[in-house]
Amino acid sequence: MTLSPAVMNDLIPVYLAGEACPETRQLVEEYAQLHPEFAAALRLAAELEMPVPPASAAGDLEIAALRKTRHFVRLRSIFMGTGIFFTLAPFMFQFGSGGFEWLLIGRADGLVSASASLAAASWVAYWLMNREARKAGL
Repeated sequence: MTLSPAVMNDLIPVYLAGEACPETRQLVEEYAQLHPEFAAALRLAAELEMPVPPASAAGDLEIAALRKTRHFVRLRSIFMGTGIFFTLAPFMFQFGSGGFEWLLIGRADGLVSASASLAAASWVAYWLMNREARKAGL
């Protein structure tokens, strides 16, 4: 089996980071003995000390980004839910002996205004979070 130079060049960072298995290390070293241009590229990469992030660091960054995104989406959903609830709360009614009765309207104007204020605050927070999501490309 012949290996192309492109495949071998892809192995250089793994080899230099010390993450290659023994078979891969042996393959890279044998290829370097047979191909002087590859050996030169390998020496140059080692001299430049190409920074290779460890695999676990990249995974940790992805997990942190996922957790941050989950938290963001959960918080945005909470704002939307509270916005819907407090928008519709004044219009809730129940059936009684004389038909239906409004739960908040006509009984306590303070509750209606409090519900409207909470609804407005929830919708503003939801709108701001949507704007941030669009900026971040979510």
